[in-house]
Order: sequence, then C-alpha cells, then structure tokens
Amino acid sequence: MMAEMGSAYRREEGGIYSWMNHSVGPRFAFIGTFMWFASYVVWMVSTAAKIWVPLSTFLFGTDKTQTWALGSLTPTQTVGILAACWMVVVTFIAVKGINKIAKITAVGGIAVMGLNLVLLLVSGAILLLNGGHFAQPLNFTLSPNPGYQSGMAMLSFVVFAIFAYGGIEAVGGLVDKTDKPEKNFAKGIIIAAIVISIGYSLAIVLWGVSANWQQVLGARSTNLGNITYVLMTSLGATLGQALHLTPAASALTGVWFARITGLSMFLAYTGAFFTLSYSPPESDYPGHAKSALAVGDDPPQRQRNARRGDVATVSAGRGVYRTGIVRWG
Repeated sequence: MMAEMGSAYRREEGGIYSWMNHSVGPRFAFIGTFMWFASYVVWMVSTAAKIWVPLSTFLFGTDKTQTWALGSLTPTQTVGILAACWMVVVTFIAVKGINKIAKITAVGGIAVMGLNLVLLLVSGAILLLNGGHFAQPLNFTLSPNPGYQSGMAMLSFVVFAIFAYGGIEAVGGLVDKTDKPEKNFAKGIIIAAIVISIGYSLAIVLWGVSANWQQVLGARSTNLGNITYVLMTSLGATLGQALHLTPAASALTGVWFARITGLSMFLAYTGAFFTLSYSPPESDYPGHAKSALAVGDDPPQRQRNARRGDVATVSAGRGVYRTGIVRWG
C-alpha cells in the first residue's frame, strides 16, 4: 500500500496526509495524520531518555545511567535533563534541512546493517566451531518462553511482527525528494519489506546458536530494554568459548560486543530521531513544512523566514523520533 500510494502521488509534498486527502477528504486526513503523529510524540518522550542507555553501554560496557547524577539531582532527573538537551540538538539540526538529516540517517542505517552482519557471521562461526550445536535446540512448534505456550499467547507475537515494519510509513513524506519516485520509491519499499521479513526470521534462529533461554534470557534482570545488549554480550562470550579462550578473555569479548552494539544502537536511534523530526511535520502541514524545515535546501530569503516562529512551532515540540526500531528476533 505504501509503495503504490507513494508512486501514485509522487509529486505530493504531504506524504500520508496527501494520500488520505485524495481518498477520504481533508478532515479525516488531518485527524488520521494527527493521530499517527501523536503516537510518535509519545514514543519520542520515552526514547529521548532511553537513548542514553546504548551510549552508556558503549562508554562503560554496561548501563550506568542509574548512577549518573548532576550535582544534587537524582539519576532520573539527570537523564531527564539530558533528554531535554537531546531534543534541543535534534531540533537545531533538523531545521537545517533534509540534506543534513539524510547524512545522519545514512550512518544509523549502516550501523544497524552492521549489527545484523555481525550476528550472521559470528553465529555462523560459532556454529561451525561447535560442530553444528545450538545453545537453544531448534523447535518450530514449541517456544522456550513459558509465556508463549498457548496458541493465543503465540498469536500476541503478531504485535512484534507488525512492529518490525514500523517506520516505513514515515518515508511517505519524502517521496517528492526521491529520484524517479514512480520507479524507485515502490522498489525501495518492497525491498525493505522483504529484507525485514527475511532478516527477522533468520535472526530469531541465529540467536539460538549462542543464547540459551534458561541461562541467558530467563533471568529477571533481562527485559525488552536491555535484551539487545544481553544477547550481544552472550554472543561475544560464546565466540570466545568456541575459540577456547580463557574465561576472562571470553567475558571481555562479550563486553566489547556490548560496547559496539551500544554505539550502533545509539547511531540507529539518532538517525531515527532525525528522520521523524522532519517527515511527520511535512505530512501534518503540507506546504508549510517545506518553508519551515528545509532551511538548508532553500535560498537565503527562505532561510531567514524559516528561522522565525514557524520553526519553533513546527519543530520544537516534535524533535523526537522513534526507530524503528531495531528490535531483533
């Protein structure tokens, strides 16, 4: 649907707003687009604080945000201030135009692809070194997670499966910036969907090479917030064990895997923030977002106009994104 609509309205600046406007009228188009963007705002607020977890993991090898403190402030207050500062930086860069944003999002995309490549290569090496042995035996009908034993519970996984494609709709507002959109936009969306499907399915299987559910994921300290770093730490440690390194060297390998993952996730979140700090306002306010946001792409007069109140109105309250989010099997 995204591919077809994007190609059909390739000269429209409003993204999904334009699509809905032509289909159901401006009133429902505005309501639907506003609800869509409101969900991003909620995600942005929570992620602006959570983005410091991967940065802390990169710097220290583990999450230290619960020990951060500025003066007499508590760790929670400190992270909140950092999140507010992060939003100011995102807004400042976003108003410079799509060219600046494209460079940042490209780095985030490469970082995520790199993580998946590491998972593929390292898991393959571990599998060969261990003689084809999986840490978590394969079972395509029974989940090792006690919470996914019934058919209804397993059906709830559909939420995660759908969420894997979250963010694709955001690029709809950038179709008019695409070279030959009638051909390339649809092709890009379809290729992305195929890669996501294959990548997620393959990643779920590959995690079983290095991580046993009971030993790694069954601990109470493991949750959806830190599971990526727990899994990558386990991947590095398992690689060290497969190479017959000492326990200390294997543990250190796991720590460095976590550090690299922290940096990659931070870059991925950063790219996601900048993408949605530009795309949703353009969809919400077709015709206005270009003059307010694309400062770096327009003549000096528009740059001066864009720095006025419209920039603060459109951008300041929406500088946060969401990413789509890079959640592996």
